[in-house]
Amino acid sequence: MGKLQIAIFDVGAAQSILIFPNEQPSHARLVDCGGESDGFSPVEFLVSKNILPKNTSGKPRLGNLTITNYDQDHFSWLPDLREKIEIWTTRLPKNISSQELKDHKDEITDALKHVCYLKDTYTGTATDFKPIYTTHSFHLEQSDLDGEINTNHLSQILFIEFGGSKLCVAGDLEAPAWEKILQRAEVKSHLLSTDVLIAPHHGRDNGYHEAIFDNCFPEVVIISDKDIMHDTQGGMAQKYANHVLGDGISFGGISRKVLTTRSDGHILVEFESDGTRSYDTLAT
Repeated sequence: MGKLQIAIFDVGAAQSILIFPNEQPSHARLVDCGGESDGFSPVEFLVSKNILPKNTSGKPRLGNLTITNYDQDHFSWLPDLREKIEIWTTRLPKNISSQELKDHKDEITDALKHVCYLKDTYTGTATDFKPIYTTHSFHLEQSDLDGEINTNHLSQILFIEFGGSKLCVAGDLEAPAWEKILQRAEVKSHLLSTDVLIAPHHGRDNGYHEAIFDNCFPEVVIISDKDIMHDTQGGMAQKYANHVLGDGISFGGISRKVLTTRSDGHILVEFESDGTRSYDTLAT
């Protein structure tokens, strides 16, 4: 069965995560494609590493693009991605229409136009997309939030499972949305078996909700964010560390409970088919 490699890219105050089954590269998944740090681009990484299979015209083909949140920091690289890489399937929250999204935004950027194109075009089901990892996603509806359009509250929470290990990518969910989505038994069940938690809303304090950890006992929390510049970032690593089981994980030979892209750079997590997990820096 091989292994599942998970690359959490250092893209500043944004998010981009590669899910790569090393024996099934045609089913690689990119979770969000936003941000930039020191000129790094997740798109250029995929192209330069030549890890994706090519389509009949020689263009790299990505198995799936998942967008967890409809804010620019989650899809700013989408125009470049669509220019250089074919997208086979998508998984986008279906709780807001393209027109509602455009009406809600102050600016209709080129990247947002590409998002709306995907929403309006990738509407079918790809029956032959069957990755060796299992994916579950959940999101609230506008009616759950009294009709309020808040793109953070409408984020989707994503669970990726392989070999008995589970990753949770929580999008930009904030406390009011957590209160609602934690009422769902399925969400609580998946959180209960989560080993690696990508902190919601880049680890900012408005994404933290203590009730998450009534049902979630991860061995490590990973924060994707830029250098600490705002009060909303300060002290959050320790707050999340307080909810991690035991001594956490080994990273560079040191026990760690929280990893952050701002201090650890690009992070590589590997799920083995026998249930073991390892953590390291990713060379790009």
